[in-house]
Amino acid sequence: MDDNDADDEHHQRTCLDTERSPSLTVNHLPDEVLLEIFDSHRQGIDPYDHQWRKGHVWIILAHVCRKWRAVVFASASRLDLGVTVGPEKPDHIKTILSGPLPILIEYKCPLREITGSALWRMRAALRHHDRVRQIAFEGGWANFDKLFKATNRSFPILESLILEFRCNGEVKIPDTFLRGPDLSVLHLRRLELNNVSLTSVSGFLLSATALTDLYLVINTAFSSSTETSLLACLQGMPCLGHLDLCIFSSPLDPPSQPTPKYIVPLSKLTRFHYTGTCLFLGTLVVGLSAPSLRDVNINYYLATDWPPFVQLSRFISEVEERYHAVHATFEGWDFHFSLLTQSEYIGHCNPRFKLGSVSYCSPESIAQMSNELSPMLTTVEQLRVTFDGFAVHIRLDNIPWRRLLQQFSNLKALRTDGVDGAKSYYIARSLLQDHEGLSDDLAFLPSLEEIVVGKDPSSTDESQCGRELAALQSFISARQQAGRPVKLSFGP
Repeated sequence: MDDNDADDEHHQRTCLDTERSPSLTVNHLPDEVLLEIFDSHRQGIDPYDHQWRKGHVWIILAHVCRKWRAVVFASASRLDLGVTVGPEKPDHIKTILSGPLPILIEYKCPLREITGSALWRMRAALRHHDRVRQIAFEGGWANFDKLFKATNRSFPILESLILEFRCNGEVKIPDTFLRGPDLSVLHLRRLELNNVSLTSVSGFLLSATALTDLYLVINTAFSSSTETSLLACLQGMPCLGHLDLCIFSSPLDPPSQPTPKYIVPLSKLTRFHYTGTCLFLGTLVVGLSAPSLRDVNINYYLATDWPPFVQLSRFISEVEERYHAVHATFEGWDFHFSLLTQSEYIGHCNPRFKLGSVSYCSPESIAQMSNELSPMLTTVEQLRVTFDGFAVHIRLDNIPWRRLLQQFSNLKALRTDGVDGAKSYYIARSLLQDHEGLSDDLAFLPSLEEIVVGKDPSSTDESQCGRELAALQSFISARQQAGRPVKLSFGP
């Protein structure tokens, strides 16, 4: 017997042992424990889509023994098992489609029409409508027309739908799409629609009442009624946990101050991400209530033709987190507030609350943002202000620094990072004003204990740095005399 034969015999004996040997611990693990181990292994796969889904790594687990195979196939949804069907021809397509596993359809053809064998595979896969769990589709009108015709029936286990339209003009989703002539109930959990108008998809959204995740990219001009129609759609989604909106468009008519007729409660919403015009944002959030919010990321840009209004205070006041630190960042025309809880600050985690203005940010909008956040800034003890070198285009001398800093009534540490003296001088000057009048009575930043100045290594303007240090030293000397010493240090 050669070495290869010996290895094969040992492998076969090992496989038999895992089936029958009562001495092996693995044979005594309950199915529930095995499932948790398999799921933990699945979540550690990287890159996930390529290895787990398209590479079918899970087959290795199914080949170990009959017990493992039974656990794997009995938990197809939990373990995200499935066979992917797309434009490229897979091996043994007929065998794959005749099996029991869920089908994942992935057709992303933005520049070419689906024809020939690729079209046959798509239609063949969609005929198994009771096994299709996910559809991801990108293309022009001709391809979507073929998709809509092939999906004029109910898809009872469909959980995830991703559509990206590469079409000129509006594409209306048919009423019978994924529902059939009898308009069956949709069971979708995750929905992503890219490059759509809200009017063309609102009917479909109204039928997707089981959604937990919704991602919308709207790129057509909207009217004053668009926000209210979105609120009507959201009202029918009581299980919604994640809402991501991108509004890359402008209003068609002059906006009015938002006065909602009713507040839509989304009690399970924990994540709200928004990018787009402040006009749409303002009208939307005044009509929403989300007391479970934990992850907020808002980036809005100002409309040039209409006066801006953003009314976030009531919406974000429902966030129950106590924030320990704030990072204020100036970069080009952009400005962002990032709020961190104490655990995020200590653990150097990414903040889960961000608010910013992009494209063009005026001193007035910065003041407005701080006012919107005012109730959340009262617990903040650490403030870090970062300027992106010489790329800051905002008029820093027009920013009401003193009024902004007054929002931080419990601030203990102030740090300026990546700045030259010319930029940080305005902050230092606002501190100096504390002792220019006797009536102030040390009410400004009463808890401040430390100021850290981080120097930009590219800065060579010693005169500007000298102005900054002189202002800081005057403030620190005055605090020292008042019995409230403030430590000054220089960071890297």
